[in-house]
Amino acid sequence: MSTNVTSSDQSRSVAQLPFALGPLILAVLPNSGPVAGGNTVQLLGLGLGGATSVLFDTTPATIVSQDVLGLTLTIVVPAHAAGAVQVTVTTSNGTSNPVSYTYVDPSTPAPPTATSINPASGPVAGATPFVITGTDLNGATVTVNGVPATVLGSDPTGILLFGITPAGSTVGNVPVMVTTAGGTATVPGGYTYI
Repeated sequence: MSTNVTSSDQSRSVAQLPFALGPLILAVLPNSGPVAGGNTVQLLGLGLGGATSVLFDTTPATIVSQDVLGLTLTIVVPAHAAGAVQVTVTTSNGTSNPVSYTYVDPSTPAPPTATSINPASGPVAGATPFVITGTDLNGATVTVNGVPATVLGSDPTGILLFGITPAGSTVGNVPVMVTTAGGTATVPGGYTYI
């Protein structure tokens, strides 16, 4: 005995599919904010309608609004310690996949990044002026193969750091490290004494 399935039955089944499978988070916008919380973010996904709770790890957020199609949730972020947490949504159909959100402590300096040093080589005697390019380089110190370089300063944006190489103990490629209050970065490719 065959069963006839109409196109309307098929479309209804497809439309209900995301909800039957449970909520799915596709994105958190924005995906970072202050440790104090209180900021508003949107969760985008499928089957988010009728959400009963939104958790940042185990800390509940406040649900402000949700659209009737279950595609977006607007929430107020709770306070939490700095670092990455997992956001989940629970509805009558289950609990969603976890999506990462990062709490940022504004009193903690951002870690530096270093993308290049120019020139990337110079005499083993040192005394070569250099420029390191990166981010958050204000107030940085630099070591070349563990030996402190002379740092002349950085531009106001912290993108460029100016200095002079120390004398090297050997010819060849050596590591270059940039350190600030926010952490340490390694310059890719290092520096080569010739």
